[in-house]
Amino acid sequence: MGGCSSNQGSWRITIPVITHRKMKKNKIKQFEKILQNIRTEIVGDVEKNNLNDKKNEAEHIADISDDAARSYDRKLQGDLEEQEWNKLKQVETALEKIKQDEYGTCEQCETEIPEARLEIMPYAEFCIQCLSEIEKNDAASLDDQEIQNTKES
Repeated sequence: MGGCSSNQGSWRITIPVITHRKMKKNKIKQFEKILQNIRTEIVGDVEKNNLNDKKNEAEHIADISDDAARSYDRKLQGDLEEQEWNKLKQVETALEKIKQDEYGTCEQCETEIPEARLEIMPYAEFCIQCLSEIEKNDAASLDDQEIQNTKES
């Protein structure tokens, strides 16, 4: 009763394998639409501000060649707050991953990011475990930096 099979007393160990459960295509399409809306919202707000700025500039400055010389990304980055710029880059990365059929995969451990996390943050690059480790490492490096600054003072 309950003995081993014909392996004469040896035990069989089963090691769980992490599999990449592919998200359904219609779910990916939903996330793609959400990401495009987020991108449009971020970029659209900046473009509205730019239109208002250009109207004001046109009244004061007639030289349009400066505007033409600036690259779109540089202008956009300059107009966005750092947090919004980072969010836009994450959205762009997520949209690119959809095209490459890699959406929903953690950048660090390459396991699947849970759909529940993607529902909250569709441009998430990391699973919760990896993000937690990254934040711990960032906090530790900030602490080290503060200690170094204190020593130099």
